[in-house]
Amino acid sequence: MSKEPTTNSQGLSEECHAMISRISHEVRNPVAVIHSFHQLLLLAHPELSNDLYFQKIQENMAFLNSLLDELSCYNHSYRAVRAYVNPYLLLQNLCADTGVLLEKQQVSIELVKESAIPRFALDTTQFRQLFLNLIRNAAEAMPSGGTIKISLCFDGDFLTIRVQDTGCGIPAEDLPTLFDLFVTHKKNGTGLGLAICKEIVTAHDGTISVSSVPGEGSTFTVVFPFS
Repeated sequence: MSKEPTTNSQGLSEECHAMISRISHEVRNPVAVIHSFHQLLLLAHPELSNDLYFQKIQENMAFLNSLLDELSCYNHSYRAVRAYVNPYLLLQNLCADTGVLLEKQQVSIELVKESAIPRFALDTTQFRQLFLNLIRNAAEAMPSGGTIKISLCFDGDFLTIRVQDTGCGIPAEDLPTLFDLFVTHKKNGTGLGLAICKEIVTAHDGTISVSSVPGEGSTFTVVFPFS
């Protein structure tokens, strides 16, 4: 009897993940070659840096590299390698790392611990990626500046972490597909950022949801079970 393929929350089998990995690898090779020739061409003809078409090539090469990086991240996000850590301390470090850049965008970040927070079994790399994505999304929703508030609360069974911004909000019609793979509502989005977030949370047996009021801001809520 053949073994049923294991799947993750998006219904992708191990074979699909292996195929995505191979395709990503094969695409990355010619992209690297094109990038190298692109740089050599610029060295030979520096005047091209002012050419509109050449600039468009640069922009699209950067986008393609970003897409490949996020695709690789998504492909590995459904597996969590856990260790017992304090999530509050992890978020403290992340806020300190991102705070300087956010200040340049006139965005302030607040971290609030609403209860005692125990150590949780988490994949620290994935945890950082998850909240870095949510912080980045919040900052992008506030191009004129604003506040990001991250709050943590533990009730004895679940850890709830909320990331709240004072940005433009999300249209109601976009909410149902916000976490779908390759669905983006941004001009230069890849449709992978929030899909990665969902995969990471699911790999930790948690849930992620969003509420939003257009013109007032959005709140992403992540819930991890204590086990």
